[in-house]
Amino acid sequence: MLEGITIRRTLLIGWRYLAIGTAMGLLLTVILLESSKNPNVTFPSTFPLEVPIFAVLGATGGLMTFSSDRTKGVLEYLLAYGVPPRTLFTNGLLATAALSGIILGLILSLGLVVAVAKGVPMTEGLWKSIALYTIPMSFASALFTSTVGMIWSSISTPRTGMNSPVGIAPMVGVGPTVLVLILAEGVPSSEYYEVTVGAALLLVAAVLALVSLSARLLGRERFLSPL
Repeated sequence: MLEGITIRRTLLIGWRYLAIGTAMGLLLTVILLESSKNPNVTFPSTFPLEVPIFAVLGATGGLMTFSSDRTKGVLEYLLAYGVPPRTLFTNGLLATAALSGIILGLILSLGLVVAVAKGVPMTEGLWKSIALYTIPMSFASALFTSTVGMIWSSISTPRTGMNSPVGIAPMVGVGPTVLVLILAEGVPSSEYYEVTVGAALLLVAAVLALVSLSARLLGRERFLSPL
């Protein structure tokens, strides 16, 4: 029940991030197809690598909802009624995953449709890159961003603007995507996707560890204490 409510509220609160992330992803598609001298080469090699950045941005609504509830005292209200701290973090992550899935679906479906209309071949390498880098890194980075931001929001005095978790945390999510690309480019091609998938799994493991620790370290007394 609470999960569904959180996701619906996140869609309402974070729709601007969802729209901006989708618009930027589609703009990238147009640039790659219209500005490149050889879009048949540029699009398949670049499009899948850039999408996770926009997926992280578009999923910021999950963190935004958690941070807003923290500021307005909604979390304290839920805790007072017996909702465990871990549930609050889990709901935030589910909402983040939902937004990330929506923006991935929109950018990939619309971007690939436009590319096909422009005559760009859907190569095996393109599909492999989407399956083994774009999708796992999009979800993993978005969840990692949301987790770091939620913990930050929980232990700090609520702030707004770029000095808040919502303003800075997306950079935490973009960082791993760029770092993984740099690392993957430095290994043999046969090991490229081992690096990307392995990195995504490490991020997910970090998310699980942080959520587990947060439920212990950020107990009710932390949320309910004076700010």
